[in-house]
Amino acid sequence: MLAEPDLVHYLLRRELIGTASIVDGDLTIVDASRRNHNFGILRDHGPSYLLKQGIDLERSASVSNEARIYQFFHSAAERDGFTGYLPRYFGYDPDEHVLLLEFLGDVEDLREYHARCGRFSTKIAEAVGDALSLLHRKNWVSLEGGGDAPVCRPPCMLSIHRPDLEILGSISGTNLQVIRIIQQDPEFCDLLDELHQSWKTVALIHGDFKWENCLVSAPAKNKTLKIIDWELGGLGDPAWDVGSVFATYLSYWLAFVPVTTATEPRQSLRLARYPLEKMQPALRSFWRSYVARMQLDLMAAEQQLVLAIKYGAARLAQTAYEQMHSSPQLLGNAVCSLQVSLNILKNPRNAGTTLLGIPPLSN
Repeated sequence: MLAEPDLVHYLLRRELIGTASIVDGDLTIVDASRRNHNFGILRDHGPSYLLKQGIDLERSASVSNEARIYQFFHSAAERDGFTGYLPRYFGYDPDEHVLLLEFLGDVEDLREYHARCGRFSTKIAEAVGDALSLLHRKNWVSLEGGGDAPVCRPPCMLSIHRPDLEILGSISGTNLQVIRIIQQDPEFCDLLDELHQSWKTVALIHGDFKWENCLVSAPAKNKTLKIIDWELGGLGDPAWDVGSVFATYLSYWLAFVPVTTATEPRQSLRLARYPLEKMQPALRSFWRSYVARMQLDLMAAEQQLVLAIKYGAARLAQTAYEQMHSSPQLLGNAVCSLQVSLNILKNPRNAGTTLLGIPPLSN
């Protein structure tokens, strides 16, 4: 594991910096760790780097997978408009399990952006639709010497009501309460089983799409979108990525619903700080952009939309589950998210119209 004092020697050895950067003091190192062991190497003259290194065998494998995805994106055959949505790739060191990317400074993720602005940009949503459509149309076999593509298994949330010993050994008490709520409703379990069985590995997907993995440039600049953290990327069902976009908006809506025992649930939803009506133009912009770039006909678009809405419901429940991992008690908003998830799974097309604001395309 590289420590901060090792970084300068490592970068010199890889010829990513020269001695002039050290002599001139043009080198600042910041700890940028999240799930992995990350450092930002900032420079005024020359590229700045993000160094990612897994902290254990499992994380090292995920960083290695992310490196394969970046190698594919930056191969000669795949240099197209999609690379504009990515940080630059500087290489992967398999001996040290180190991935080197461009360090993106003066940016904020989409959750921070929406919290600061209090509005939901249709332009950014359109860019997300464009980016995902470009991603889902890519052909992995064009990677020179790439071998078999990594395969994304169905998300754990689709079988969370049947937890194995590994899951039970690593979850919190509130996570267990979420699982029990799902298990107590046979229809909820059946609908998740149906989704699990419908999973297809037909396109390259991000696998963990959420606002925290989307960066936009600082307020004073023209907005540019960058999508990061490809550790779960691989061949999977593109409707999962699309549904994850829907879920990010719905979970943000529900996070600011004042849930109390004294307020009737429908009334609580109407008191949300960010009403769905303010989000729906962005959701429509995203979906229309995606459909247009994918060149889907009306029937294919409707089928894809219904499946994506179902996956979005599952991802909404997954977000609630993940948020409860460090919570000492089960929060009302998490229970509300589970109920909304079930309601969407029961009637996905109606949810598409009433919640997402996406009418049938024939209209």
